[in-house]
Amino acid sequence: MQRVSHATIINNSEETKDPPLAQPKRRIHHHGTSASALIDTVQNPYKEKRISPLWRLLGVICLLGIPTACLLMLSSQRHQNRATTTSLTNHESLEAFDNTVKNWMVLMSKRSLSNFQNYQDPNLHTMTFRLEDEEFSQDDDQVVEKMRTFDAYVTPDVSTFYQEAPGSRQKMKPQFVGFGMKFINLSPKTVGLYWDDNKGGMLLAEVGPFQAIGTSTFAVHKFFCKDMKAKDPNEVLQNIPMHYGQNVYVYDAFSLEHANRKDLNKEEMELYKLQYENLEFGKLYKNFTGREWLALYPSKPKPIYPMWNADYFGQEHWVATDQVHYIEEPPASLLKTITERELRRRHDGTSASDLDVSLASYRSKETHLNLTLKVLSCSPRVFEIQNFLSHAEVDHIVHMATGIKLKVSSTSAGGSGSNRHSDAKTRTSKNSWLDRNRSPIIDTIYARAASLMQFDEALLRTRDYTEEQRFKEAGLTHRQSNGEYLQLVHYEVGQQYTPHHDFTYPHTSTVGQPERFSTLILYLNEGMRGGETSFPRFQNGHTADKLAVTPETGKAVLFYDVLPDGNMDEFSQHAAERVKEGEKWMINLWTWDPKRGY
Repeated sequence: MQRVSHATIINNSEETKDPPLAQPKRRIHHHGTSASALIDTVQNPYKEKRISPLWRLLGVICLLGIPTACLLMLSSQRHQNRATTTSLTNHESLEAFDNTVKNWMVLMSKRSLSNFQNYQDPNLHTMTFRLEDEEFSQDDDQVVEKMRTFDAYVTPDVSTFYQEAPGSRQKMKPQFVGFGMKFINLSPKTVGLYWDDNKGGMLLAEVGPFQAIGTSTFAVHKFFCKDMKAKDPNEVLQNIPMHYGQNVYVYDAFSLEHANRKDLNKEEMELYKLQYENLEFGKLYKNFTGREWLALYPSKPKPIYPMWNADYFGQEHWVATDQVHYIEEPPASLLKTITERELRRRHDGTSASDLDVSLASYRSKETHLNLTLKVLSCSPRVFEIQNFLSHAEVDHIVHMATGIKLKVSSTSAGGSGSNRHSDAKTRTSKNSWLDRNRSPIIDTIYARAASLMQFDEALLRTRDYTEEQRFKEAGLTHRQSNGEYLQLVHYEVGQQYTPHHDFTYPHTSTVGQPERFSTLILYLNEGMRGGETSFPRFQNGHTADKLAVTPETGKAVLFYDVLPDGNMDEFSQHAAERVKEGEKWMINLWTWDPKRGY
């Protein structure tokens, strides 16, 4: 019998297989890359060539089909007839044709991406491993059966973020020295996690047996844990000093001889095995990727949603949505709360509802709204979207806000702990919540957000029985919305939200380990001094300073809270900088994977 603990790379950077066909369809959205450069882009996504008109048309025919290509050919011919030259090699003709192709490709790719297939990110690499304490016989067949595989996300070399050869730049160490910590209670007892404030300690949360919580911290911080039912209330089970570069901390009652595995009942033993295996996997994962494993193995799957790739700074993706802007705020009589039935009818594609007919005159006459996602950060993946909201939509939200009683925002130790607390030094804003049914404009914002993130809008609302059946193939067996209510937040002078993560740690018994998948921030005003959304630990090769996004009216910022392999993205730590002058209004929309878990 043998005990083995190792991981074997079977796909390195030279041997990585080409991504599936769905991946190149996404690359056509790259700024400056025409649809016809598809084949060349698959081989080298950073290389752009001028392709002959014949190859352009052939590429369109292959991707869109002959009928659509014929329409594009007619469109191109009409353009030629109006131009001073009939040659397709004319730069203006080529540019106009590329734009036509791009618009059609965006519309077609919208359909192909909204299919609940998780795309094979090229930075997912398969690790093959066996876990420590797994015993095998010398029979090779039995050993093979015990081998495990996991597609782990390996962050690309920072040089590629600048479209440069790997190794040409060094990753900068950020000035900000904070990080997120995950505390695991590997014990059959409930323990209290305390922050050591040199005044007896401040209770952050009560952590149940074999559960976990998380919080933001610094290397100078210290924590300790206590048995919540101990006879001596001052007895400390373990002191837990923080170390920069370490995210996971464990109270192991068994190695400290505070508990014995022989005394565990069946349920406790199952939980122990789950967390023990998770911790052993975490060691291999960190060795393989350089990151700490923050999720729960093997309970946490890959995300069910597609994720926009962020290959280099300034990269752009285009999305066309039929959720066009409101250019004028409708009268209050048309902005009443809408029913679930009306909500579904607005999006079922059968016929326009009476409400939509009445609202049409207040909306843009364009058939589609074009949105551009610009990459601000590759790790974490952060995108900026200008003009996501119109001024009329912003006015509507702010008008509603003036009639809402805002409450002091609260923060929590993220996880399965039982305590929540309000910390004036951490989060000092006020907020309220807006349901999707609140008004037709709010509904439009949800549907537009779904288009932006390339999944079905029905996932962001309650679904009926028929829709439930349609989503079962993706493993979604519930009707609950995968999106939270819109969180309307107001910051006055001096208010802020210090660096934090939006993800938490689900209870170990929760199937699928649902978690916040993405964060969409919508700015409702501008002109304040301060108030930026900052990412103090974004990975780059040119500055140690934080990435700071300035609020602009109608602008959106999208970032992902998880990685393509299902792990939480530690670098998604972000902050709302202190408002120094003026005020700040914004909205948060969080989406969950695989379902809403609050």
